[in-house]
Amino acid sequence: MKWAKGMIVAAGTWMALSVTAHADSNVQFSALAVQSGPDGRTREARIFVGDNQVRLEHDRSGQPMVEIYDMKHRRMLLLVPQQKIYMQRDIAPGMAGNPIKPPTDSNPCASLPGAQCRQVGSDRLYGRSVSQWEMRVERDGKTLNSLHWMDDARHMSLRDVWPDGSTTESILQGKEMLHGRSTERWEQTTTQADGKKHTTTQWYDPELQIAVREEMPGGFFREIRDIRVAPQREDLFDVPADYQHVEDDRQTAQPGMPQNSANGR
Repeated sequence: MKWAKGMIVAAGTWMALSVTAHADSNVQFSALAVQSGPDGRTREARIFVGDNQVRLEHDRSGQPMVEIYDMKHRRMLLLVPQQKIYMQRDIAPGMAGNPIKPPTDSNPCASLPGAQCRQVGSDRLYGRSVSQWEMRVERDGKTLNSLHWMDDARHMSLRDVWPDGSTTESILQGKEMLHGRSTERWEQTTTQADGKKHTTTQWYDPELQIAVREEMPGGFFREIRDIRVAPQREDLFDVPADYQHVEDDRQTAQPGMPQNSANGR
């Protein structure tokens, strides 16, 4: 049995895109995660966010599945309740940590192992104080250089210039209420080297310090609803005593599994 990809909307694919504020730990909450594509098909998962731990409950082909991303104990778990079995994969050394834990500095290399960054200046951009960074990454024998303007207060990237000449800009559009919560609406526009553009809109929740909705080109969207901020039970992130361990085909999680985004928002 292979790992179920599930709806890992909480880890690395979109929540991490907007984790920005100062904090020593993530905010704990439960919610319903929803995502949909242009075909109108909707997938849902219950999500429980503890202290450096994330639990997702969803169905796959009619079978309940539970995924646990436990950064506290550096492990990933897949539970199959109907069969009372589980698989465990260790998080490899050097992988980024909690994808929903706010960063504590503006260095864009903090969540990208192997990259090298140096601050080259300070500036103001879109009315906000930023620090400018150069990033160098080695890929397939080539050195790739990029520039990043990082928001000093939020530690998020407001502008990126990528090695291929494309750029990404994130601009605050204003405040909006979403499902009864106060959010900020941000537009992130990527301009390719040939001039083509695409824009993604995100709604950032200052209390949770994550994006709670994202709309992407082509009719894709994902969001979390029914948000309830509260400490989560520790046993949500443990394996029940009557579950039997079975071997996974890979015992150590490798890059590509959920992790922090290197590019901020």
